[in-house]
Amino acid sequence: MTEATPEVTRPRPAEAAPPRLFRDEARTEAVQCLACGGPIALRGFGAIQRVVCPACGSLLRPEDSGALALIHRAARAHQESALPLHARGRLDGATWEVVGICWRTVPGWPWQEFLLYNPYRGYRYLAHSTSDGHWSLGQVIPGAPKIVPGKRHAIVHRGRRYRHFSGADAYVTYAEGEFPWQVQVGDAAHIDDFVAPPHGISIEEVAASDGVELTRTAMRHLDAAEVWRAFERPGKPPKQKGVGMLAPNRWREQARSLWLSCLVLLVAWYFAVQHVAGSASEREVFQATDLRFDSVLSQEVTIGEPGSSTTVEISFTAYPLDNSWAFAEVVLIPIDGEEAIGLGMEASSYSGFEDGESWSEGDRQVDHVLGRVAGGRYLLQVTPERDTSALAENDPLGLRLGSFGPFGVRSPDTWAIRVREDVFLTRYATLPVPIILGFPLLAWLLGRRRERKRWAGSDHPM
Repeated sequence: MTEATPEVTRPRPAEAAPPRLFRDEARTEAVQCLACGGPIALRGFGAIQRVVCPACGSLLRPEDSGALALIHRAARAHQESALPLHARGRLDGATWEVVGICWRTVPGWPWQEFLLYNPYRGYRYLAHSTSDGHWSLGQVIPGAPKIVPGKRHAIVHRGRRYRHFSGADAYVTYAEGEFPWQVQVGDAAHIDDFVAPPHGISIEEVAASDGVELTRTAMRHLDAAEVWRAFERPGKPPKQKGVGMLAPNRWREQARSLWLSCLVLLVAWYFAVQHVAGSASEREVFQATDLRFDSVLSQEVTIGEPGSSTTVEISFTAYPLDNSWAFAEVVLIPIDGEEAIGLGMEASSYSGFEDGESWSEGDRQVDHVLGRVAGGRYLLQVTPERDTSALAENDPLGLRLGSFGPFGVRSPDTWAIRVREDVFLTRYATLPVPIILGFPLLAWLLGRRRERKRWAGSDHPM
């Protein structure tokens, strides 16, 4: 009987494990730096791509198991930043933790970038300019802003227009903590900043092995005191200098509100002036016409009420009057007082042609308003004069040829005088206007001065 050969069972080859899209969540306990043994606490879990030891600066990579793998061993001293690693603060209604710190610089402008993390809201970027002390908070935005055609490079995002401020290559000079991207000292990126203070958009361009990677971050200005309160830092924040790239221009904001307030005040003042002007009686005290220049007027008049004061308008008219002048010396002598009121009034009218165009100036009637004239009886005296040079040239023999002189010159023959009381003073109506408009104009000038300081440090100085 033939002995049966026992069946040999061959082991099946092990199937390859499917690739993992996400590594397992890191253990909550602290892990150690493989270079210096310092403790490292992970916060971002599956999103972390690089961990920089805050103690020695070594680069590590989280493994699928949650452990760390050493990429690059380094030894550098820890440097103090404006905010410490793992500091927590409340901004935009949420609590954020500083999980990474990256120092970056462009020529003449260094800044510290704090990576904030909230497990429900993701990442934010808090930037602190160490050269001028200004702060800004940013968030990556999807999509690309619309480019505005024109000489000045500008973009539009969500209805807001941003002007190009500057473009330069930025370099990483220091890093610690954990980051959702691969970071190390010496990394370079080209950054273009667009501003619409207090908002801005930063477009960062990084050369990668598979092409160019673009990151667009929407920024907004933060007050230094707000940051210090949010993270409960002791003392005072670093002092701010000059005008930051995204610092709000409060003078411009105040100018807009002041213009609106002034418009309301001007409308109210207009109606007030109309009311006061309409309530003025403008009563005629005295009027005389067709008076000859060879006579002096002397007339008693009564102005206003005794014990009160009023405004008085005196009008002097000479006619006919062409390319000549007339003058009147007017004196109001109080009958029951000693202090007289005197004024000179000149009427003139000139016209002609020059370079093929006609011109004219002067007026045949001149008005003068006197304010706060005491009421009572006055003696009105008017002494008139006229231009007689044209008459002498045209009538050298004294033949009385009339008022016409050569080349359209006409000296006046008669004159008139009119006195009115309780008239509205126009200068009182216009006096407050420059004062009202002065405040928004001053705010506008100060706002423009502030903008000049801001753009002095840009690629497009004003």
